[in-house]
Amino acid sequence: MKICGIDFTSDPTNRKPITLAEGELCGRVLQIDRVRLLPNMNDFSSFLRESGPWVAAIDFPFGQPRKLIEDLRWPLTWQGYVKHVKQVGLEIFKKQLSGYFDKETGRQLLRRKVDELANSISPMKLEYTPVGKMFFAGAQLLLTSPCTIVPFRRRQPNTGVVVEGYPKLVAKAAGVVKYKDGLINEQIDRKRARDSLIKWLLSSEPEISYGFCISLIPSVVKECKEDSKGDRLDAVLCAVQAAWAYLQRNRNYGIPLDCDRLEGWIADPSLQDR
Repeated sequence: MKICGIDFTSDPTNRKPITLAEGELCGRVLQIDRVRLLPNMNDFSSFLRESGPWVAAIDFPFGQPRKLIEDLRWPLTWQGYVKHVKQVGLEIFKKQLSGYFDKETGRQLLRRKVDELANSISPMKLEYTPVGKMFFAGAQLLLTSPCTIVPFRRRQPNTGVVVEGYPKLVAKAAGVVKYKDGLINEQIDRKRARDSLIKWLLSSEPEISYGFCISLIPSVVKECKEDSKGDRLDAVLCAVQAAWAYLQRNRNYGIPLDCDRLEGWIADPSLQDR
């Protein structure tokens, strides 16, 4: 089965492209053969239309918190509110999120249930790590794609299957936390962390956590070690989650059947029983 992992950005350029790791899951071995760079949204949209079957995990929040959706009176289906957000446009969307305040909790930034379990940031966040903008840009492309989007939409088996990924959960399973960017005096430690994470990927440990071993061709190893931003490594980690999701395909790709279908879910074994 073709497996893909994608590190997403809401405003791709040649300097900061969307990063796509591609490989094959053969039996219980995931081999990552190459990392592709997609410098614009048209390239990403074309990828989503590539003939299946394939499974991809993409690193951005596919949904928003239920309470936000209800309070702003958005349509109460994923397809409905993604279409609504596209129609109102980015500037109004940003104003709605930045102007939101939940009187019950005293919070401006809400999290989905899965964000609380994964300890990921709010999908409403617009600054620093602007996952709110990533949702705005990415969800509407998913909506107009032919893909099956778990848990929101099913399509024909000859199309791609997309799940939400979160590479930090794979890094956490490896015991690695900070492996990208950082201050100048932190760069050596971050490189060591990337080396440690890659060493874990190539060991027998992923078979315990994810159910398969991983093989990376030498050029991918080199690229992941040298990429201080961690985008290539994040794409590889998402591919690990995509491969795990494929192995769980008879169980809704590892996503709980009772998860909130307005919010969505992250595909990772650490969240399966929570």
